[in-house]
Amino acid sequence: LMKKLLSGIFLFALLCTINIYAQPKIEIVGGETYNWNKVSPKESPLHTKIKIKNAGTEKLIINNVRPSCGCTAALLDTNQILPGNEATLDVKLNIANRPGAVIKTVSISSNDPKRPNVNLELKAEVHVDIEVSPTQYFTFNQMRVGEESSAKVKLINHSDKSITFSNFTIQPESVSVNLSKEITLKPNEEYEIIARTKPDKKGYFSCSLKMKTTDADYPEMVIQGYGTVSDSPIFNSPDNKSAK
Repeated sequence: LMKKLLSGIFLFALLCTINIYAQPKIEIVGGETYNWNKVSPKESPLHTKIKIKNAGTEKLIINNVRPSCGCTAALLDTNQILPGNEATLDVKLNIANRPGAVIKTVSISSNDPKRPNVNLELKAEVHVDIEVSPTQYFTFNQMRVGEESSAKVKLINHSDKSITFSNFTIQPESVSVNLSKEITLKPNEEYEIIARTKPDKKGYFSCSLKMKTTDADYPEMVIQGYGTVSDSPIFNSPDNKSAK
């Protein structure tokens, strides 16, 4: 009887031990950071396929895959992964036409008891020859009918060669810019463009500045402009002032 009791206790302990260690385990093959390194905006959207492995001994179930922003898409070919098997995560990342580091994340939640939430980090270093700064368009603020309004942007040459800008065309014709027939920027040089206009009606305002460049990647550029025009403020004339 004692032997049977001891055998039962041993078997129970063994089953408990097996149950404890029989767990799903998520693993991102190649590491939890994917880096495209130096890229150009014309490569957008960036694309890669990430393998997700079940390194455990029970079925891994992916509950949710959530990118950190709308510029990232991540689709999984299956959400149930048997032990030792892999799933493929198809990742796409849209990058802006602005230089500098891009860092986004994709959150992956699963039934892994030790790591229910894992973040895949996506990185890229965007390089552009020509930057329009601080935004990629003219922003006209506090526009009023009959009053001059202006907006500024800077053209910056990030390439290792001189770039010439020419054939400037601005629409509508009521907008003027401080540009001559052509300008040439040496490497790391910049030029401030000022757009001016005097709107004659209220409502939504837009404009566009087109130009040719000698840069092979950007033979033509367009800088848009936006604003909202309100009524001109009413100033009190001397006749309208209240008598003291």
